[in-house]
Amino acid sequence: MMHSECSSASSEDIDERSKLLPREGSINFNFVLSKIGNLGRFQVCLVLVAYLVPVPAGLHMIAPVFVEYTPDSWCALPPLDNRTLFPNLTAEHLKELVIPFSNSTNEYDKCQRYNYSLTSCNPGKLDCISPYPPVSPLVTSMPCDEGHTFNNSLFNKTVVTEWGLVCDKATLKSATDSIFFVGVLLGGVIGGSLGDRFGRVPGMFMSQLGVLVLGIGCSFSPTFASYVVIRFVMAAFIQAGYLICIVYVMEITGPKWRTLVGINVQTMFAVGAVIVSLFGMRFRDWRDLQFYSSFVPALFCLLTPLLLESPMWLFSKGEDERAKNISETMAQRNGHLLSPDIWREATQTGATQETKAGSVGVVEIFTRVRMRKITIELIFLWFVCTLVYYGLSYSVGTLSGSLFVNNILMSLVEPIGYVIIIPLMDRVGRKAVIFSPLLIGGVACLISTFVNNFAKPTVGVGTLVTAMSLIGKMCVAGAFAVLANYTVELYPTVVRSTASGLTIMGARLGAAIAPFTLELRVIEPWISGTIFGILSLIAAFSSLWLPETLNKPMLTSLDEAERFYRGEKSEEDEKGC
Repeated sequence: MMHSECSSASSEDIDERSKLLPREGSINFNFVLSKIGNLGRFQVCLVLVAYLVPVPAGLHMIAPVFVEYTPDSWCALPPLDNRTLFPNLTAEHLKELVIPFSNSTNEYDKCQRYNYSLTSCNPGKLDCISPYPPVSPLVTSMPCDEGHTFNNSLFNKTVVTEWGLVCDKATLKSATDSIFFVGVLLGGVIGGSLGDRFGRVPGMFMSQLGVLVLGIGCSFSPTFASYVVIRFVMAAFIQAGYLICIVYVMEITGPKWRTLVGINVQTMFAVGAVIVSLFGMRFRDWRDLQFYSSFVPALFCLLTPLLLESPMWLFSKGEDERAKNISETMAQRNGHLLSPDIWREATQTGATQETKAGSVGVVEIFTRVRMRKITIELIFLWFVCTLVYYGLSYSVGTLSGSLFVNNILMSLVEPIGYVIIIPLMDRVGRKAVIFSPLLIGGVACLISTFVNNFAKPTVGVGTLVTAMSLIGKMCVAGAFAVLANYTVELYPTVVRSTASGLTIMGARLGAAIAPFTLELRVIEPWISGTIFGILSLIAAFSSLWLPETLNKPMLTSLDEAERFYRGEKSEEDEKGC
């Protein structure tokens, strides 16, 4: 996602790459971590604190389901909709008189009314509605000229109802969500650089503080434009912290537990999505919902002093003394001791690491052929997973049943998918558990689309469509979680955070396009679901050529990564580590 760095390979980039030199006596932190404990009690505490970071991410990314909810609407019809002047005229009777009815959709038009001169009606009388029934060309349809009336039975006020984002302004709602995900894309750039340059813990703290402040500010947005801008900036902070969190918890965890720890970052995202549903049940005004839910990141900010920096990151930066001190603290609190012999052995078995002043940039990733191909494939996988994920998430309002219950179910199926996937990841490998859910999820999307658009509408059909949507969401969320782990494992320490941010660029593009993909249903109702299904199937089969990382140590250097991509054994593999 480093657009500015990707744009060109300058002479300075080439000069910087020429400075890459092997560092004598580099530390094999994977070996040290095995002596500290793969996941000791102190590491569990660190991970639990870090897990607070993805909760606001899930909350704010799914919040548009509620804060931007679009209720049923129709043209405002003053003075006929004034119950004081027309006490016997119900809303349904008024629509019957003045709003065109479509037999194909079986509902009243939301953006048109008949061109009766409503202001000429005398109070209590409907003498202005003539001729009735409407006879063309005397009576024709016209756009709403006095704004819109909204059904406020579910929410008192949403972003859509406050600023009238329906009919010719409906695209503004989709644009708002897309701009938000452009901000998330920017956060990948910030998060990658911030995490690699300044450290994992400071990066997470700054991101959560930003989310806290901007979230509260968003609830006081005086205009629609200010709402969009604040959400855009907040999105960058959300993604920066989320990305750094994934890297951090995996770097302080041994291979035995790394899969579980990494996937549960996604579980905490789902927890955030459930929490925003509960806030939505309690607060039916979008400003109240936004304000109170914005305090969720405060807990992490208060607990940040309890965290220790990632020793793996410190070693990659050449800060060996600080890294050793933190490693020894972690070992002591786990009830272990790192003896001088352990450090000597870690130095002897350490892979040659590449280091320079600063961090390795995106240009270095794309100059290496195999790393470039893997990066492009990962960008595509992230794109598809995110497009389908948010396409299904933002479609929850179209499903039969309660909006709140459906959103909670959409969130809860995610950890169910993780429960299925976690044991499979360490048995059949990463590739198989990306391929299978994408395949199943793609088929579920196609079935849901076909049944919803070509079967006779019944209660059973509605239930089947909801069930297939939940299965599709569960599968794509499972693939999402595996992909997050897989991406981290495919890159060496010196570029891990930067490369992760780069590949997740595809995810943010998918998320930005998702709202507009959903709008294609206006043209043909089956287009969106078909796109989700077909792209899922293509992504499933294209994932099969990526290298397998099951039971492989975390990569530390660029050269080690290239050897791994070529299928060569690492020194640890040869020694049976």
